Amino acid sequence: MEHPYAPSVGTLVELLRYRATVQGDRSAYTFLGQNPGAHETWTYAELDERARAVGAWLQARDGRGARVMLLFEEGLDYLAALFGCMYAGALACPCHPPDPNRLQRTLPRLQQIAKDASVRFVLSSSMIQEGAQPHLASIPSFEQATWLAVDTLDPHLAQGWTDPELQAEDLAYLQYTSGSTSTPKGVMISHHNLIHQLHDFDTGYAHDPDSVMVSWLPATHDLGLVYGRLMPLFIGFRCVFLSPGSFMRRPARWMQAMSEWRGTHSPSPNFGYEVAASKTSPEEVASLDLSCVRVLLNGAEPIRQASEQKFTTLFAAAGLPNTALTHAMGMSEATAKVMTEPIDRYPPKFLHVDAEAYERNEVRILSGPEPGCLTIASCGSTLLDTRCVIADPETFHGLPECHVGELWVHGTTVAQGYWNQPENTAATFHATLQDGDGPFLRTGDLAFIHEGEIYLAGRLKDVIILRGQNHHPHDLEWAALASHPALRPNCAAAFGQATPEGERLVLVAEVYPDRLEDPEDVFGAIRGALTDLGIAPLTLALLEPRALPKTSSGKLQRNLTRTLLAQDALPLLHRWDRPEARPSEAASPSWMPNLEEVAPHQRVRLLEDGMMRLAASLLGLDPEDMDPDRPFRELGLDSVTAVELVETVGQQLNQSLSATLLFDHPTIGALATFIADQYSAAGSPSKRTPETTQDVEQMSEEEAEAALLRELDEL
Repeated sequence: MEHPYAPSVGTLVELLRYRATVQGDRSAYTFLGQNPGAHETWTYAELDERARAVGAWLQARDGRGARVMLLFEEGLDYLAALFGCMYAGALACPCHPPDPNRLQRTLPRLQQIAKDASVRFVLSSSMIQEGAQPHLASIPSFEQATWLAVDTLDPHLAQGWTDPELQAEDLAYLQYTSGSTSTPKGVMISHHNLIHQLHDFDTGYAHDPDSVMVSWLPATHDLGLVYGRLMPLFIGFRCVFLSPGSFMRRPARWMQAMSEWRGTHSPSPNFGYEVAASKTSPEEVASLDLSCVRVLLNGAEPIRQASEQKFTTLFAAAGLPNTALTHAMGMSEATAKVMTEPIDRYPPKFLHVDAEAYERNEVRILSGPEPGCLTIASCGSTLLDTRCVIADPETFHGLPECHVGELWVHGTTVAQGYWNQPENTAATFHATLQDGDGPFLRTGDLAFIHEGEIYLAGRLKDVIILRGQNHHPHDLEWAALASHPALRPNCAAAFGQATPEGERLVLVAEVYPDRLEDPEDVFGAIRGALTDLGIAPLTLALLEPRALPKTSSGKLQRNLTRTLLAQDALPLLHRWDRPEARPSEAASPSWMPNLEEVAPHQRVRLLEDGMMRLAASLLGLDPEDMDPDRPFRELGLDSVTAVELVETVGQQLNQSLSATLLFDHPTIGALATFIADQYSAAGSPSKRTPETTQDVEQMSEEEAEAALLRELDEL
């Protein structure tokens, strides 16, 4: 396929080798560190040399065809490892490193992947290897694996590399799905899939050699990798990226990087735009120049019109073009992208549809927004040879426009199937319509077509998408029901509810009335169980026995439960709704007095009082209702809010505090005591050494990144 800027290559090995030969001295990838002005850049030649060194190391160990788990924090070494696997003809399996504070949940996923892929090698950084290898080495799936810390590898090993002479049909890597609904599945992505996908992604997106990609998305996700990292390589322009933790700790850094590095293109899920708009001050906006921006891709989760309007209104003052935002939809099984909305269209297209008709899978379009209507974003249309149909998921008949059905996809970007899972591959990748048309990839997404553009209408299998992460209702229901003896087994319904900030969780459960002494104890237990999963629920409701709607065969009816709850037609015993966060004096710098002026015996009480006001403001509660001895997890803080609480406390005390403190000191009282003791022992902040501050900031950065990765998992 001819392209004005991209060479005619069949594999990513050929692509990087071409850039290293023709543009070797050109700056290719720049990673922004956590400190202002700190960054590291590799040229194409440097990346090629480091990839050849990794490839030679694997080749010396007969690594061709071997599966290699990649466990990296964000940075340049990950790219060397990924391309190094390709340079050896090995199959990389990119994964998030295990979260040290959630090993009971993160280690089983890695174990499942290692077993499914029969992993022979684990590549990581020295820091990750030191922390992860002791936990993984004793797990059967990892006992025979050979580890390599890529940052310790001698670049001169590159001289021993030999070209594996890959073909376009060879696999490039395995993209493992989140595993939130089942055992993780390795999507087989070929070089041909990727090269065609990059041609597809480039079409109509105004890339050229002077473009600059800026991304905070992790490279372990399809959108962050294929568009955020590989598209710049395809065209030959610069990629500037920061860690998800850096974005999470200070969302203004995203647009500041766009301004400083003259970024032209950037991807993000919807909640990224919401967070950036909420957490960037007008003073920070005033320092930016965003006139350079061409395309801001909004995809990977339900797109909210209110979020986009909030974002564009705020950053218009910095010169952000009103045509910059555009919509897209994709999935790992289709390499990354399925469809995109045309760029330079203002405003992005939304439809207002009748909610009642929508529940019947019918689309009745309204002339404008009305109370209770649904506002749905266009995801645009397909390009090149990608083709979509809307199919009845039961009869496999194709459906006409304005009828809701399952979205099926055909084209070169569709992956090769699931690694070592022929039955799942046949069911998902080889669907055929009743008239014989096919094969198609079954996405599991409900959608409809209007005037040639595709609108996503939900999920076929009740998957709930919270901050970009897929959650199966069963997982959430089981976790909640195990939290308190008053909850009846197998009697809970979890579902998502659309809000202006995105989808939020609602859970309805039956209880044993004779075991229900204090409803708040039950609500606190459920909130704690869900917080362990990184989720802060929107609504919790308790019902009497046998009140949940079920079919005659006993199957739970989640959609009917959602409808009845909205209509106040369920026989509720008790209900808890998350209050809206509200302004408070806790949000101002004056909420805490100077601890140097307070007697040591008074510091704990004053810290407790200040943190109760701060937590209350974040949760929308009355400070008088806060209990300093109640665990944070039972208060309903999700991972994002927890990091915000600790960071705000640190800012207002002029100290750098790690968000890991919440795990070791899980109540306001315990945290206040710890901070007071540390303050008394270390003295005032001005007496602390720079090394201590830097170490604590690093811990906070890692915890922030781990929290956001949990939110982003499998975009």
